[in-house]
Amino acid sequence: MSFDKKDIDQVSINYAKSLIMDTVRNANSGHTGGPLSSLDFTYILFKEFLKFDPENPNWINRDRFVLSVGHESALIYVMLYYIGWLELEDLKSFRQLGSKTPGHPERTLTPGIEATTGPLGQGVGNAVGMAVAENILSEKFSSEVVNHYTYVLHGDGDIQEPVAQGSIACAGHWGLGKLIAFYDSNDAQISGKVSRSDSTDYKKMYESHGWHVQVINGHDHDEIRKAIRIAQMEIDKPSVIIGETIMAYGTANVEGDHNTHGAPLSHEEIKLTKKKLGLDPEKLFQISDEVLEDFRASYEYAKQEVESWNEILNKKCLDEEFKESWDNSINLLIPKSVDWPVYNYGDNIATRKVWGAVIEEMAAKETLLVGGSADLEPSNVTAGFAKMVGDFTKDNHNGMNFPYGVREFPMGVINNGIAQHGGLFVFGATFFVFADYERPAIRLRALQGLPAVSEFTHDSIYVGEDGPTHQPIEQLSGLRSIPNLNVFRPADTTETYECWELALKNLNSPSILALTRQKLNPIRKEFLKENKCSMGAYEISRTNQDIKVAILASGSEVNLAQEVSHKLATENIYSKVVSVPCQDLFKQQSDSYKDKILNETEFLITIEAGSTSCWQEYIVNKGINFGIDDFGKSAPYKKIYNYFGLTVENIAKKTKEMINK
Repeated sequence: MSFDKKDIDQVSINYAKSLIMDTVRNANSGHTGGPLSSLDFTYILFKEFLKFDPENPNWINRDRFVLSVGHESALIYVMLYYIGWLELEDLKSFRQLGSKTPGHPERTLTPGIEATTGPLGQGVGNAVGMAVAENILSEKFSSEVVNHYTYVLHGDGDIQEPVAQGSIACAGHWGLGKLIAFYDSNDAQISGKVSRSDSTDYKKMYESHGWHVQVINGHDHDEIRKAIRIAQMEIDKPSVIIGETIMAYGTANVEGDHNTHGAPLSHEEIKLTKKKLGLDPEKLFQISDEVLEDFRASYEYAKQEVESWNEILNKKCLDEEFKESWDNSINLLIPKSVDWPVYNYGDNIATRKVWGAVIEEMAAKETLLVGGSADLEPSNVTAGFAKMVGDFTKDNHNGMNFPYGVREFPMGVINNGIAQHGGLFVFGATFFVFADYERPAIRLRALQGLPAVSEFTHDSIYVGEDGPTHQPIEQLSGLRSIPNLNVFRPADTTETYECWELALKNLNSPSILALTRQKLNPIRKEFLKENKCSMGAYEISRTNQDIKVAILASGSEVNLAQEVSHKLATENIYSKVVSVPCQDLFKQQSDSYKDKILNETEFLITIEAGSTSCWQEYIVNKGINFGIDDFGKSAPYKKIYNYFGLTVENIAKKTKEMINK
């Protein structure tokens, strides 16, 4: 079959529509209407504008495309098939176990997927983070080496999520000129028309946040091309193209029907639509070689562009200083110049203060550490870092600190985007109790194995008078329940250094550092080459070789555990104290090591100023969990600890009673 060149794009789109319908129908589940609505823009973008290496989906200087509307996964999978990164068989295995085409895009499964999306709104923030990373790295290494656009496709549901709106506000405030969004405005959601739940003027919203806005017919190819070119030329503002589109565009009988949003089309409707599109109504997963050849016609030019880029990079890498910095960035290596520690090991100091010191050390050595606080710089001890590296602003894309304002969730998803882009260490900081606002971003961070760090201070009821709204109780247990997430709660200066080092070196998992406001007595007063915290739990002391009880604790309660141990010794009950800075790492140790920690003694107790649920598996039937399984109280912190029985006297008394029972 031969096509007129002027018709080839429409013919190619028609084949893509057919593939989308068959892909969803074959799985007997998925979303059809949205992909058909968004297809015209996506096809034109991928074919004519998107910069990528056809032979390497992970080429560093590629344009990024984020499908924030993750339920439109059939759309991106068909485009990846057109590129050649997926096979027709992958479309046939859509939503099946072990396939490269899961129900919502997963960054770690499918070549060409930049971000795991699905929960709406987060992809918008991810794209903002990618654009931030591009800006910073371009300033660092020059635009000859890092110079690309970030595109994001979102819909009506995405933009209703506050996390998307918060991220949009940040992008406009920062002047991210190489961020381009396409808003597929089809006025249809699962439950009906958008007008049932929303009357916001999003054009005005975008404009109020400092974005360049265009409104076009989202199905007109010439308008799409013109809008993308204009957006690319806008260098001072992020751009949004609002495409007025029709749900299930091109179908025979269900155009504009919101019921097509989350369901396959009927077999009959698919046949009638294929006939309308000029395709064989009986043929499944049909494609034309000419369509694929036309789509891939520019690949030789793309390969030449990659080769030219490699030549430029190789020349720059002849400079040893540039090469070292570039290698550190690409591989996320801690520069050898970073010197740990910066405090004496015997200091009584809050672990948040240690955190502030280590990030300032990294800033001083010009490492590629970026991050910011949700309006809590003094409390999170990030103010020093901010002063040293400068704020990232529309006038200063060299800045490495992000003043996020009170936007914990947008902070989380933007930081995810920075990690997805690669080349930068990234952290975010807030109070521990506000981890709940960031949790959805942390969950997707863990799912993708992104090496981003969250610093959460004020980690216990030591917050005192601020009361139960600001006292984290269940947060530790909740975060520890997330797979592939390392939750660190260090007990002193030394452990904080070690946990931070572990967080930086683990490139396949995110990390949490839960840190104290109050000063802590040191539990270790010397630096060892061996990182003790890497075991997740380790013995720090024992009062006798003939021990009766093991005392496990984390963070500030390790000090308390030592006091309890000494108290018990005065009554001839001998014990060992085990610091547990990271339960997640402890669970990864050998059975013999875990047995040595947990089963050396007849009795075992745990101490932590929070929910006891995550400690139950350790005590089994041989001990007591001392913690808090209720909300806190507003009072001076010492009175709160007394109220909940977290005192030397109470713990020693109940432990003795247990042993003598």
